[in-house]
Amino acid sequence: MKLTIAYFYPELLNLYGDNGNVEILATRAFRRGIEADVLRINPSSTVTDSFMKKVNFVFMGGGPDSSQKDMGEDLKINKGPYIKEYIENGGVSLFVCGSYQLMGKYYKAADGTIVDGLSVFDFYTRHFGHTRSRCVGNAVCRLSASIISDPIFGAVNRVGEELVGFENHGGRTFLAASLKPLGTVISGFGNNGQDGSEGLYYKNTLGTYLHGPLFSKNPHLCDFLLAKSLKVDTLKELPDRLIISAHTASKKLKR
Repeated sequence: MKLTIAYFYPELLNLYGDNGNVEILATRAFRRGIEADVLRINPSSTVTDSFMKKVNFVFMGGGPDSSQKDMGEDLKINKGPYIKEYIENGGVSLFVCGSYQLMGKYYKAADGTIVDGLSVFDFYTRHFGHTRSRCVGNAVCRLSASIISDPIFGAVNRVGEELVGFENHGGRTFLAASLKPLGTVISGFGNNGQDGSEGLYYKNTLGTYLHGPLFSKNPHLCDFLLAKSLKVDTLKELPDRLIISAHTASKKLKR
């Protein structure tokens, strides 16, 4: 088996150590004897159908508004159509914060600028201006029932049914009623601080506002996506005592 990770815009979208998600995923694969190849995709990189067929995990991290604007056109015109097709075909992917926002219809920045998204999903994100408080702090959410009930998640889960992380976003995301969130907020803000939703779960794609990086304290989610990427039903257990302790301790942190 081989894990091929396409890491999109690593130089522009890497707030709060989001690159750690790629490192952790590759490391957890390696510790199980699985080769991992990380392909770093920048605005100058060429993406084709044949390239995407080699990929079994796509990752994009978070970035400031300026970075989203810098790569917005390249994403929309050159790479977005391939990512959209990959998602619709059931490819495994994770989009954090800024890149999650770009999977929707549009992002309205604090200065009123509209950044068109890929419109992969029926949602929009709006920054209401600097007079409104940012969504900042430690967060906990309960995973979607769709994930909890998945037999693959049940086979690799040795942690529980919650996710922990850190969020820091000015934009607030509003999902259409037809979309399923990644989880339900227990503490923190989630998508918008209003409706109790956090992130998005569609086919094998996850969107989230949780940094940390996300996989550092949520090995059950990491292994779930790893197993999905490799198309296996379970994975060899790793000695995760310290990571699980960090996950448990994080649930007690103040927001």
